[in-house]
Amino acid sequence: MPTTKLSTKEAPSPPGPVEPPADPAPAKEPAAQAEAVSEPAARKAPAKRTTTRKAAAKRSRKPAAAAKTGTGKTAVAKADTEESATGKASVPAPEAATEPIPDAASEAVPKTGPEPKAETETGSKTGAEAAPDSSGPSASALLTMAAAITGGFLALLDTTIVNVSIEDTTARFGGINQVQWVVTAYLIALAAVMPATGWLATRFGAKRVFATATALFALGSAGCAASQTLPELIAARGLSGAAAGVLTPVSTILLTRGVPREHLGRVQALNGSVMLISPLLGPTIGGLLVAAGGWSAVYLINIPLCVALFAVTLRWVRKDAPDGRGARPLDVVGLLSSATCTVCTVLAIHEFADKGVTASPVLLAPLALAVVSGAVFVVRQLRARFPLLDLRLFRNRVYATAVINVFCLGFVLYSPMMLIPLYFESARGESSVTTGLLMSTGGLGVVTAAWLSRVLLRKLGGGATVVIGITLTMLATAPLTTLTSDTSYLLICASLVVRGLGTGLTIVPTMTRAFQSIRQESIPDASSQLNLTQRIGGALAIAVVTVVLTQAAEERHGLVPAAFAHSFGWLLGVYALTLVPALALLAADRREARLSGANA
Repeated sequence: MPTTKLSTKEAPSPPGPVEPPADPAPAKEPAAQAEAVSEPAARKAPAKRTTTRKAAAKRSRKPAAAAKTGTGKTAVAKADTEESATGKASVPAPEAATEPIPDAASEAVPKTGPEPKAETETGSKTGAEAAPDSSGPSASALLTMAAAITGGFLALLDTTIVNVSIEDTTARFGGINQVQWVVTAYLIALAAVMPATGWLATRFGAKRVFATATALFALGSAGCAASQTLPELIAARGLSGAAAGVLTPVSTILLTRGVPREHLGRVQALNGSVMLISPLLGPTIGGLLVAAGGWSAVYLINIPLCVALFAVTLRWVRKDAPDGRGARPLDVVGLLSSATCTVCTVLAIHEFADKGVTASPVLLAPLALAVVSGAVFVVRQLRARFPLLDLRLFRNRVYATAVINVFCLGFVLYSPMMLIPLYFESARGESSVTTGLLMSTGGLGVVTAAWLSRVLLRKLGGGATVVIGITLTMLATAPLTTLTSDTSYLLICASLVVRGLGTGLTIVPTMTRAFQSIRQESIPDASSQLNLTQRIGGALAIAVVTVVLTQAAEERHGLVPAAFAHSFGWLLGVYALTLVPALALLAADRREARLSGANA
């Protein structure tokens, strides 16, 4: 509330002979002075009523201002008490009582009236803000959160659960090189559609888009399970990938929609835990399903889950009307250029993973197309009246550094998820189910990070938390650089727990700071950008690690423990490089804190 500057200049006395007060103290209070005007004095100056009214109103400003601080009534009461003590209180004339004093009161009321109203509004606002904390979220809000988390979990789980079935799929359709397109088609379709998610959510509403993507995901899964040829399987897998490309960012939009800035850390901790745990559970669930029902079981399991999710979405997820940007036209040029860029990037990464750095047309052609279409996309988004994605968000330093961190953290999140299962299966001869159970121990660290990240975010900030997370990840990776054929599983599982803790302290704070740094209406664009950046960074991380492991296996004549130890040593150096964007995020946080303190 702005401070009102009170004038200390004494108001002039009304003209005409006025009986002076017996005590100087009441003269300082205009209300008491007005009551002390004698009847003869009021009759001697009838022509001065207007002047008297103005002067009384002017003198009334001081008690009116004092009333704001709660002292006006005390001062008037004090004046009355002093006049009664001296016996000088006189009854004013009717004209003096009915004109100057009511005018003074009418001038004072507008001054004092707004203040209690403002205090009432402030109190009501504070109570409204405190109400959710005391009563908790509604059943609809909880079911909306559960539906969003389930949708994101299914889309992420499908990226790893299918990998376990590749061997059985190859036995059914033949040709490992062709069957790999089952995984590649999913990733290409996901990356191609994801940039349009922000426009879809603002045009049709997040609930409708989420429900439609869930139905398409179920349809694609049914098509995969019913496929009789490999092209049919790849096409159905592409449909599932397109649905997942919409489902993942829209689930983030549903989770963060309407959430206050101070509660984003809690929501992102929950979302990040699911994001980290689902790939860990994928191999275990996939192995159990393949053992029970064959390769098609990993697709059939999605159908009942999607049907239940679709029903809950239609019945319980909160309705949302398209916002003011809903009528904006689709940026076709932006969509085509972004799809071309992402698809060519994925193809180039896929070829790099197969053959390494070679000057082959299969690698150079998609790479060149990715660069050209990416440049077209950026120029188009900066000049278009209705861009597909708001790239101007990158003007925010915190958001820009958070996106860079999300890309680099793909190495922290995805690369060990390929190396560690391969070590258990190829170097130690474990089954897929046992491998999945061993991998799931990292979930203990992830769950701990979900709670610890909120505490560290509140006390240290996002950048400092990410630095701590990367440091813990490096410490957990160090024992893996000495893997042998008889390395203790207890040591490996302990490393996985610490690694899960460190990874959770990197992904969750980074996503939280990205969403905290932007406005609520920019969340659809930011969600698409962050999820797409994470997927491309993860695909690149897996491709690079694949090349490193392949070369190490060739030098050591097979996937022996020494090849994995060499790969983890190489990853340890990459993790050290990811500290650079983490420190940049820390610096951006400190700069934002200084600016906030200066503005305050």
